[in-house]
Amino acid sequence: MTTSSTTPATTTRPSPAPDGATLAGAGVALACTFVGQYVDTPWRSGPSEWGVDFAGGGGWGALALLVAFVAVGLAVVALVSARARAVPPERTARRALVLAVLGAVTVLVFWTGLPAVLAGGAVGLALDSKRRLGRLPAPAAAGVAVAVLTVAAAVWLAFTG
Repeated sequence: MTTSSTTPATTTRPSPAPDGATLAGAGVALACTFVGQYVDTPWRSGPSEWGVDFAGGGGWGALALLVAFVAVGLAVVALVSARARAVPPERTARRALVLAVLGAVTVLVFWTGLPAVLAGGAVGLALDSKRRLGRLPAPAAAGVAVAVLTVAAAVWLAFTG
């Protein structure tokens, strides 16, 4: 009789990587948070006055907090997006709309950068549903429209804030 050793197979789930649209949303989010926190614009400071005020914007502590908001948002959206891609494309399209609406709601706390991250995730899910169906379903199209408006609002608020 022979003995065989068996080692239990360990399965590790890879952490979901964010798609390009979500990464682009995170980039826009970082830019908006930096402008909103540290850049003096003519729309906030008066006519033709541009400037950067790092210390007056909260310094390193505020910078760390803003980057943390965007990083956590990016990780959560990557996880949500990965799960949404595992369902049929019609449901993925609806989840794109839900993510876009959540992004629009977070405009209330635009300084966190979350609106652009959520909007990027919504666009990524909409594009995924289009790729799998061969057409852009109505919920996904609505999600893209809401996401575009959300990013436009976030950029406007960053400059005029």
